[in-house]
Amino acid sequence: SHQFSFNKDLEKFALKLEKISPSLTRSNHNGFHSDYLDINVPLIKKFYDAIKPSVYDYTKSLNIEKPYDLHFNKPWFNVNRKGASNMAHNHPDNFLAATYYIKTPPRCGDLCFLSPRCPNLFNLRYSTYTHENSSFWKIAPKEGKLIIFPADILHAVETNQSNKARISLSFNVNIKQGN
Repeated sequence: SHQFSFNKDLEKFALKLEKISPSLTRSNHNGFHSDYLDINVPLIKKFYDAIKPSVYDYTKSLNIEKPYDLHFNKPWFNVNRKGASNMAHNHPDNFLAATYYIKTPPRCGDLCFLSPRCPNLFNLRYSTYTHENSSFWKIAPKEGKLIIFPADILHAVETNQSNKARISLSFNVNIKQGN
């Protein structure tokens, strides 16, 4: 968890964009998807600097041969008010996808993952369902939580049943390997 001191600033920025700009139509159903943000905006740059170590930790676990650079691209805000959701989708032409939770009232919609794998191991019962042992699993959103996952995995967001907005900042990550 990364409850950043600038969380409130991210929330204000997202809500301001929702108010003054039209929503892009991507996977969002009744929700707001901001235009892609300029990575050089000081608040977005501050955000990237703060989460960069977590993204590097995740990529280390993948055993990628060094040297390599992370390239953050196409950040955007999602504001899902009551009744809003995101249909199943993935992020083509990207290596990783990530979402950071800014505001998460109760019952605001879990992040759901759908795996294309269907081995026999799905017939067993597990204490915790993960991408290793299931074809479908969920993560409850929590303020300050950063979720990083392979960009090709199909994912969706359940309908927000709360009267308050669910706000997140999502982005993609690509890796450029050196020689």
